[in-house]
Amino acid sequence: METLPHQGVRVQFVGPRLELLEPLDADSGVGRFLARNGPGLHHVAFASTDLEADLARLAGEGFELIDTEPRPGAFGHRVAFLHPRSTGRVLVELVEVTPP
Repeated sequence: METLPHQGVRVQFVGPRLELLEPLDADSGVGRFLARNGPGLHHVAFASTDLEADLARLAGEGFELIDTEPRPGAFGHRVAFLHPRSTGRVLVELVEVTPP
Protein backbone atom coordinates (compact mmCIF):
# COMPACT_ATOMS: atom_id res chain seq x y z
CA MET A 1 0.00 0.00 0.00
CA GLU A 2 1.19 3.52 -0.78
CA THR A 3 -0.16 6.86 0.43
CA LEU A 4 -0.22 9.71 -2.09
CA PRO A 5 -0.99 12.81 0.01
CA HIS A 6 -0.82 15.15 -3.02
CA GLN A 7 -3.68 13.17 -4.60
CA GLY A 8 -5.51 12.55 -1.32
CA VAL A 9 -5.56 8.74 -1.63
CA ARG A 10 -4.10 5.48 -0.42
CA VAL A 11 -3.39 3.04 -3.25
CA GLN A 12 -3.26 -0.75 -3.17
CA PHE A 13 -2.62 -2.86 -6.23
CA VAL A 14 -4.25 -6.29 -6.49
CA GLY A 15 -2.26 -8.20 -9.06
CA PRO A 16 -0.68 -6.27 -11.89
CA ARG A 17 -3.80 -4.51 -13.19
CA LEU A 18 -6.32 -3.66 -10.46
CA GLU A 19 -5.78 -0.55 -8.37
CA LEU A 20 -7.88 0.05 -5.25
CA LEU A 21 -8.19 3.65 -4.03
CA GLU A 22 -9.10 4.88 -0.55
CA PRO A 23 -9.65 8.60 -0.02
CA LEU A 24 -7.63 10.22 2.76
CA ASP A 25 -10.53 12.62 3.40
CA ALA A 26 -13.96 13.45 2.06
CA ASP A 27 -12.68 16.56 0.22
CA SER A 28 -10.24 14.66 -2.01
CA GLY A 29 -11.19 13.95 -5.62
CA VAL A 30 -11.82 10.28 -4.84
CA GLY A 31 -13.74 11.23 -1.67
CA ARG A 32 -16.05 13.52 -3.65
CA PHE A 33 -16.46 10.86 -6.35
CA LEU A 34 -17.52 8.27 -3.76
CA ALA A 35 -19.96 10.69 -2.11
CA ARG A 36 -21.63 11.34 -5.49
CA ASN A 37 -21.50 7.85 -7.00
CA GLY A 38 -20.85 5.30 -4.29
CA PRO A 39 -18.25 2.56 -4.74
CA GLY A 40 -17.41 1.36 -8.21
CA LEU A 41 -15.20 2.08 -11.18
CA HIS A 42 -13.33 5.37 -10.75
CA HIS A 43 -11.07 5.46 -13.82
CA VAL A 44 -9.30 3.43 -16.48
CA ALA A 45 -5.57 3.63 -17.12
CA PHE A 46 -3.50 3.21 -20.25
CA ALA A 47 0.25 2.71 -20.52
CA SER A 48 2.33 5.38 -22.22
CA THR A 49 5.99 5.15 -23.19
CA ASP A 50 6.18 8.91 -23.88
CA LEU A 51 3.77 10.81 -21.66
CA GLU A 52 4.59 14.32 -22.92
CA ALA A 53 4.14 13.27 -26.56
CA ASP A 54 0.86 11.50 -25.80
CA LEU A 55 -0.48 14.53 -23.90
CA ALA A 56 0.44 16.84 -26.79
CA ARG A 57 -1.14 14.49 -29.35
CA LEU A 58 -4.35 14.07 -27.33
CA ALA A 59 -4.66 17.82 -26.72
CA GLY A 60 -4.19 18.36 -30.45
CA GLU A 61 -7.00 15.88 -31.10
CA GLY A 62 -9.33 17.89 -28.86
CA PHE A 63 -9.18 15.95 -25.62
CA GLU A 64 -9.43 18.06 -22.47
CA LEU A 65 -6.40 17.51 -20.24
CA ILE A 66 -6.62 17.66 -16.47
CA ASP A 67 -2.83 17.50 -16.34
CA THR A 68 -0.88 19.38 -18.98
CA GLU A 69 2.31 18.12 -17.31
CA PRO A 70 2.91 14.68 -15.80
CA ARG A 71 2.60 14.37 -12.04
CA PRO A 72 3.91 11.79 -9.58
CA GLY A 73 1.75 8.68 -9.32
CA ALA A 74 1.88 5.44 -7.39
CA PHE A 75 5.11 3.48 -7.14
CA GLY A 76 7.26 6.08 -8.85
CA HIS A 77 5.29 6.24 -12.10
CA ARG A 78 4.54 9.56 -13.75
CA VAL A 79 0.86 9.96 -14.61
CA ALA A 80 -1.56 12.39 -16.24
CA PHE A 81 -5.35 12.47 -16.47
CA LEU A 82 -7.84 13.31 -19.22
CA HIS A 83 -11.10 15.00 -18.25
CA PRO A 84 -14.24 12.84 -18.42
CA ARG A 85 -16.01 15.59 -20.42
CA SER A 86 -13.92 14.61 -23.42
CA THR A 87 -13.75 10.84 -22.91
CA GLY A 88 -17.35 9.71 -22.77
CA ARG A 89 -17.67 10.50 -19.03
CA VAL A 90 -14.82 8.18 -18.04
CA LEU A 91 -11.78 9.52 -16.18
CA VAL A 92 -8.71 8.35 -18.11
CA GLU A 93 -5.23 8.03 -16.61
CA LEU A 94 -2.07 7.74 -18.68
CA VAL A 95 0.72 5.92 -16.82
CA GLU A 96 4.27 6.23 -18.07
CA VAL A 97 6.01 2.88 -18.36
CA THR A 98 9.43 1.83 -19.58
CA PRO A 99 9.24 0.29 -23.05
CA PRO A 100 9.92 -3.46 -23.13
